[in-house]
Amino acid sequence: MNMKNALQTDHFESLSDQWWNENGAFGVLHAMNPARIRFIKDMANQYFPPSGLRNLKVLDVGCGGGIVCEPLSRLGALVKGVDASEQAILIACAHALEQNLVIDYACEDLKNIKNTYDLITCLEVVEHVDDLKIFANDLVQKLNPGGVLVLSTLNRTILSYVVGILGAEYLTRKVPIGTHNWQKFIEPSELASLMESLGLKTISLKGLNYSFYKREWQLGGNLHMNYLAGFYKSV
Repeated sequence: MNMKNALQTDHFESLSDQWWNENGAFGVLHAMNPARIRFIKDMANQYFPPSGLRNLKVLDVGCGGGIVCEPLSRLGALVKGVDASEQAILIACAHALEQNLVIDYACEDLKNIKNTYDLITCLEVVEHVDDLKIFANDLVQKLNPGGVLVLSTLNRTILSYVVGILGAEYLTRKVPIGTHNWQKFIEPSELASLMESLGLKTISLKGLNYSFYKREWQLGGNLHMNYLAGFYKSV
């Protein structure tokens, strides 16, 4: 199945030239990235000692312009990135070439990927897919036994509606209007139940919260807005 529905794919396709503009449409993702990478690195260190990410086979699903793939590659992972947007993949390939990074990018349907991976990341994607259960099952099928799946998304709360949609999209315009559908946001308990029904074990749930004091995104216990989730596939 397609990673995003047709309208969402067209929406992100139209924004593809902004992927590496830290003050553009994807500026919030750039700001979140250090905390997101820290979470992924912690999962890799915990479940793949002693090397962690080094030489680990990683698949980033919904990679966009490569803003997660590149730091993971720099940390030593063997990275493949896939996305439904052809334009985003072209941007990702060009930027990786500029940075002298070897990353395998493809505009490819998740179901058609032949290989399986030790670590799969899928960040800010699940809230855009048409059928989450089918998509989640496709992710699980591409994960090796003993592997880890890392997801990030938004909780379906009044706060996420007020801040994530009204505030971010309509008031501050930090996120383009139409990026999110609040009805597709998923509560942490719902996400954990879904992944556990597919045979995975929930190993970590952490909030991704903005600190106005430090002016940065931080990992924490508050799951009311953005959050990250780690899941383990038994051997």
